Amino acid sequence: MRLIIWTLMLSMLTACGWHLRGVSPLPKEYRVLFLQSQAGNSFDQQLILQLEFNDVLLTQTAADAPAILQVNKVEIDKRTLSVSSSGQISEYELNGRLDARLIHIERNSELPIQVKSRRRLTNDINNVGGTASEEAVQLKEMEKDLVRKLMRRLQRAQADAFIAIPAPAAAKPSSVQAQP
Repeated sequence: MRLIIWTLMLSMLTACGWHLRGVSPLPKEYRVLFLQSQAGNSFDQQLILQLEFNDVLLTQTAADAPAILQVNKVEIDKRTLSVSSSGQISEYELNGRLDARLIHIERNSELPIQVKSRRRLTNDINNVGGTASEEAVQLKEMEKDLVRKLMRRLQRAQADAFIAIPAPAAAKPSSVQAQP
């Protein structure tokens, strides 16, 4: 009887589309990518690990891949949230933003992607070292969160969401004629 119940529960879970987080692969046309990143070393390492975990083959050159993932630098802003009665900052808000583009070479189209992450950081004026290490941990967690969000966006990339890349304008002949 237990076996029947377990089998029924598992079949209902798989029927509704449930799967472990982080295991959903990218669409087949993006399983081979060229990564062009300006995000930074630690972010790039996390992104490469996630891409490889999702069975993506990263090529050495853009010519070897049908798609290019361009990742811009991660922008992190630190904003004051609250100030104590003595005039010292007691809480910060860290806002992270990542801009990326998935370029499909054969279709000459691109998918702009923007992901954001937000964290709160309590500033303990009596423990400056602890606050600094907590900020480093929060920044690392924010990078991980941005990578996860970027991967989810890539996993949901639909062909109709891409926009055409405009062709470069042809050089126009000069209307100024030489004077004899």
